[in-house]
Amino acid sequence: MALRQISVRVPMQGADHGKVFVITRMPAMEADQWGRHCLQAAIASGADIPGLDEDAGLAGLAAVGLGIFGAMDPQRMDGLIERLMRCVSVQPDPRNTAVRRPLDESDLEEILTVGWLQKEAFALHVDFFKGVGPLFSLLSALLQTEPSAPPPDAPM
Repeated sequence: MALRQISVRVPMQGADHGKVFVITRMPAMEADQWGRHCLQAAIASGADIPGLDEDAGLAGLAAVGLGIFGAMDPQRMDGLIERLMRCVSVQPDPRNTAVRRPLDESDLEEILTVGWLQKEAFALHVDFFKGVGPLFSLLSALLQTEPSAPPPDAPM
């Protein structure tokens, strides 16, 4: 099965307006490792981020959000964002979707585009957790239930 990809077109006015980028989701194991590394970097910085668990992987990163990068040591943050941006490729001719190449610094002329593209890449990797958030709450409740106790939804 192919990794999920999305095409995004820069909506903001400016030199990058209309440029098309393709973002490819990391393989699951790699994405989970990247998520854990992000969480560990934030924890190592001493930031007080409620609910932060270094073993939570991508699900924990989704819960904390993109702001986690602001809590990190700049060197670690740069490395983790650089890893995320390796998922982005450029589609130089929007009419020819078959032609793509890796993102290069020279492809982005506007600072706003850099942040927007980082947000889009981050969202591709964590947005699916938003829809299953309630499942994590139920799973957590079930894991905390004593083995001899009936499940929380068992009839009385």
